[in-house]
Amino acid sequence: MLFGHSAWLRDKMAVTLVLQIALLCATFLVGVTADAPPGTFVTECRDRYFWMLIKRSFIQDRYRFDIIDDKGVHPLNGRYAASCGFTSVFNIPGDLIFRASFLACHVLNQKDTRFHLQFLFVNIDQFGRETSYPFSMTCNLGSDWKPREIVCEENYMEVSVRKNVPVIAQEGLGTEDWQGALPIAQQAAMMVWQVVIHKSGQPAKSMNISTMQALGYMVNSTSSRVYLRSPFGMPESEVLLVAGIQVEAIRATVFYKQRWMLLLVDTSAACTKNNATFDGTRLIWEMPRIFTPLVLHVAQFQDKQITMGVEGILLNAPTLQTRGYNLSVNNTIVKISIPYGAEGGYLKSRVINNQYNQLYAIDLFLEHQWADDLWEVTQHRSFKPVNTPLIPETPYVINNTVPSEKGFTVTLGNFKPDVELKKLTINRVPLTLPEAQNRGVEIIKVQHPNGTNDFVLKVPFNNPLVSVEYIGGLIRRYTLNINYTLNIVPQNDPYFHPATIVCDVKDVSLPDVKSFCTETSIVFEVTPGNMDSNWELCIGNRSLPYTITEPKITIELPLFSIGYIYEDISLRGLTVRVELNMRNIKNLQVEKQFVQRCPIPTRKLLVCMPNGVITVVAVTMEPIPVVEPSKTTLLDRTCKPKEFDSTRALFTFSVNTCGTTSKIVNNYLVYENEVVYTRALFPPNAPVITRDSEYRLTIRCRYPLNDTLTLAAERKAVPAPAPYSGNGHGYLHLRSYDPMAKGNKRPRDVMNLKARIARDINYSQFYSTFPVSQSLLEPLFLQVELLHPYSLADHLILQDCWATLTPELDASPQWDLVTDSCLVTGDSYRTQFHPVLASTLTGTSSHLKRLEVQVQRSNKDPAFWRQVYFHCMAVVCDPNLEDTCNKTCVPGDRRSARSVDRFRKTHGYVSAGPVQMKPEGQVADIEAADYSPLPHSIPLVGVAAVFVSGLLLLVAVVLSVKS
Repeated sequence: MLFGHSAWLRDKMAVTLVLQIALLCATFLVGVTADAPPGTFVTECRDRYFWMLIKRSFIQDRYRFDIIDDKGVHPLNGRYAASCGFTSVFNIPGDLIFRASFLACHVLNQKDTRFHLQFLFVNIDQFGRETSYPFSMTCNLGSDWKPREIVCEENYMEVSVRKNVPVIAQEGLGTEDWQGALPIAQQAAMMVWQVVIHKSGQPAKSMNISTMQALGYMVNSTSSRVYLRSPFGMPESEVLLVAGIQVEAIRATVFYKQRWMLLLVDTSAACTKNNATFDGTRLIWEMPRIFTPLVLHVAQFQDKQITMGVEGILLNAPTLQTRGYNLSVNNTIVKISIPYGAEGGYLKSRVINNQYNQLYAIDLFLEHQWADDLWEVTQHRSFKPVNTPLIPETPYVINNTVPSEKGFTVTLGNFKPDVELKKLTINRVPLTLPEAQNRGVEIIKVQHPNGTNDFVLKVPFNNPLVSVEYIGGLIRRYTLNINYTLNIVPQNDPYFHPATIVCDVKDVSLPDVKSFCTETSIVFEVTPGNMDSNWELCIGNRSLPYTITEPKITIELPLFSIGYIYEDISLRGLTVRVELNMRNIKNLQVEKQFVQRCPIPTRKLLVCMPNGVITVVAVTMEPIPVVEPSKTTLLDRTCKPKEFDSTRALFTFSVNTCGTTSKIVNNYLVYENEVVYTRALFPPNAPVITRDSEYRLTIRCRYPLNDTLTLAAERKAVPAPAPYSGNGHGYLHLRSYDPMAKGNKRPRDVMNLKARIARDINYSQFYSTFPVSQSLLEPLFLQVELLHPYSLADHLILQDCWATLTPELDASPQWDLVTDSCLVTGDSYRTQFHPVLASTLTGTSSHLKRLEVQVQRSNKDPAFWRQVYFHCMAVVCDPNLEDTCNKTCVPGDRRSARSVDRFRKTHGYVSAGPVQMKPEGQVADIEAADYSPLPHSIPLVGVAAVFVSGLLLLVAVVLSVKS
């Protein structure tokens, strides 16, 4: 229907009935009809257009709008919607916005003051099933029509002008039936109407209305207005430069002939096509002040009003000032300037190559009213969505851990509202958010006034997910390796962000040991600490075959047992010492030593030491006359006592000296010597008279042949003491940062790293889009860069690099490329480092590392024919303080120490990929102790035997437990 709605004017009720019947039929045609869920749809009548918002969570994979009038149902597609005055777009939050012009097709128009639209929103699920939601909107005109109104929508431009019908003289009414002729004129046949198109440098082109509509234009009239609507990019439009700004314009004159007049209507329209610019802080959009295709005489141009708004709603001056918007006008340009992140706009997240990016977007609305020599008032309105380019952002990780709280507090931020936390991987354990909470991980989402969000994790130190390592000095290192999996909605783009948080706390309580001497032994009582599974107890360097697990244990060593150390042996007494060592199981370092010394009175004594030294205290008997100890010797008369008194003599000698003899008896090697006394004879050569007694003391030590001595013990549990009521204490061991102190560096938790894949060995160009398609026969070049170093002296080291089939750092399987800074070559690949030449860089070469990976054809490992991701763990150290910075690879026999030490440096993770590996032609672009032998391969012994005047004294080596 081209001219007005006369039928509707004649019989409003009849048309309404027809529409209701058409709506009912349409709902049966499209499928199931449902009521709109509360809060899902929002409808409004706005000045000159119908408006609807549909929540993003409600929209299925596919959808459409169907417009209903008395002729039936009209599905909207892109070109038809633009020709007929309908716009549907997604805003930045992801909600669907629907706008329909009051002059749109299929709108019931009552005298250009009241408008009615009926339509369906059709949701289509993945199986093609349709659910329709009917809507009926009636809107009144908000303000009077201007003589000429131009609307620049997102998909079309529309101009409507007032009809200027001449007044018919009174006498004319008698000869002509004016009241009857007017509807006829308004419904004149289409062939009577003509449109003349004007283009620069071309002759005018005349077309009838049918031809215009076939091309996609819409020319029509209402009771008081004539309008033309043109989608953007049409053949009869042209792009012009106005004040240096691109403008799309259509210049058209509509005329039609009646019996009594020829009506000419200027229906030209022009809209800006330029995008906004961003200067780093503000988003700027400009449009010409004077559209020369619409204004013939610039000298007579006069501004009447220029106002701006957001999302189709004009804003007053105080609101503009509060939000920081700026609207400025000069002789040629109207400029809108919006601060980055200002209210009214939206921040949007995007992920490119696992790089988090953000942009700021806002839907601007500008209304400009002016007057010129032909038009009393022209109203020009523009809907203009503008946005900044994608700006790379590095999310921050803040370690808010307070040691006294005995747990980690880690903050990841800041993210825009369209970023949600989906999963966590903690120390290689993948967890959904409910699983993480069930395992003692507290997850808190913190919203800031500016609309951004942080994600806070709280994990107790004693949580099994936390890695705990004892690093010495009563310090435990708690490590939390986190890989965050985030999601960007509504497009569901995954984003992975790794972080490693380390907290050193001096909270180790070593076992408490009390010791004392008895007449026959030394006793140790051990009360456990809080890391007893890390320690082993040793007598000297000989480990006991158990760890500290009971509330309290007692260890008793009888005299002369293995492990006794003889500090002093004299006639005054024997001083012995036993060392109970607490040793770290991992590195075998003694963390704490407990020493107990005991004096032992010496009377009769024989000690056969493991090193082959024999000490004996010989006690002379008391016959009359008395033997003088000072005159006793061993078989070798030159071996005299080291000490003696009136009744005792002390000898110390080695088994291969002083006339000692040896023999094998059964499984023992037996050493013998004697303490002898030389009698004084009178005369010396003729034994006639003697005043001295005969004295002979046999010394015998037995050492087992081919025997291995072991140290064994039993343990018994002792009832636990009463609960201790005192409070424990600890503190966080951090390096203090003093900017005035030389050599100090600020501690940092997370490194800023960037990984890129180069196109060639020169590392001059890098891939920007992924996945990268890579031939198996061509090498791949990986570069890792340290961003924002704290010091030029910082040195970047690739500690470990590996490849996986998926983006997760801990994915399986994995291929090691670099381990402990050493290159690793597999069956299907080889690796090598490339030097970084300082002459080719603008920065510091020590902040870059370059690695080449050559993948080869292999039957053993065909997985590299698939898509792979590359990951590296890098460390930063200062070559002025740590000489390990100058080493590119640590030998294999020293890697374990290196691996432990590496966590004392700042480190971080980085990833790159994916890379598709394809065949050539398919590329699109401590044990029991063993004692050392004595000289002459003599085995050692732990049993001593003494023959004294035919009496055998056996001193056994025993380790027992006392309860």
